[in-house]
Amino acid sequence: MNIKYRAVKAFLLVVESRSFTHAAGALGVTQPSLSALIQDLEDTLGLKLLERSTRSVALTEAGEEFLQRIQRPLADVEEAYRSALDLSAARRGTVIVAALPSAAFGLVPHALARLRSVHPALQSRVIEAHTDQLLEMLRTNQVECAIGPLSEAAPDLHFEPLLTDGYYAVFPHGHALAQRSSIRWEQLLAHDLVLLARGSNAREQFDRGLQAGTDESAESAEPVMPRCDVTHIITAASMARHGLGVALLPRLALPELNLQGLVARPIHAPNAHREIGLMHRRDRVLGPATRYFIEQLRRVTGDVERSLLPLD
Repeated sequence: MNIKYRAVKAFLLVVESRSFTHAAGALGVTQPSLSALIQDLEDTLGLKLLERSTRSVALTEAGEEFLQRIQRPLADVEEAYRSALDLSAARRGTVIVAALPSAAFGLVPHALARLRSVHPALQSRVIEAHTDQLLEMLRTNQVECAIGPLSEAAPDLHFEPLLTDGYYAVFPHGHALAQRSSIRWEQLLAHDLVLLARGSNAREQFDRGLQAGTDESAESAEPVMPRCDVTHIITAASMARHGLGVALLPRLALPELNLQGLVARPIHAPNAHREIGLMHRRDRVLGPATRYFIEQLRRVTGDVERSLLPLD
């Protein structure tokens, strides 16, 4: 079946305006071209759809039936087409981003702010999750992209490095560690600690680093128990401010925290760094809204990294 949109649209415009001249103007073609489109449609259907005189245009019985059947479906097709164009041009749609909490806190808002200035109609949804949850959401198509570390090879995922993150010890002014310019893992062991909850990428690195500080040859040693175990970065900073312990926090989150009354010192160790990157499935074509977000994410990353405290 050879269905030609312009011929059908020409027919509808003629019916609406009852004029070949007006219909030709609305379609942006000459009157002879419009007549040729109507003729082509009638030849394809094998039916006479319109009766045309020097003064008027009227529907035949077949034309009336064809009009009733084609009017609504064509309107639906045109609406679907306009909707797709709106989405492609970022006039509508939702960006869904899954990110490590520190990235959701310290990086994603910068990208979303730029995205809003360029594409103000786009909506956004940010899901904070640990690394294993980010990978699961990507692989089950819950999200198109995620921001976090990728510590193990994943052939099914594309990983684009964005910035190098590190860890800082955060504590009140006057603390015994304040006189040090940087701190090693083993120097933390004599102090009460405030650590992010188990399951997070940061906690895994803290446990490995502190365990090595206890005995570098004892890989099977028990993890160091913190004084306080918390879920959120802001909570950890608040605990440190009230003297409940030394908080270990990702440097990516520090610029967005209220560090008034606190001192931050970098952890000096090879295993105190991690690569934060953009992840998405290799076999999935990213939607327009996600592509626009990623474009702005790349633009802001350099400025965000330059605003961070030194790695060590």
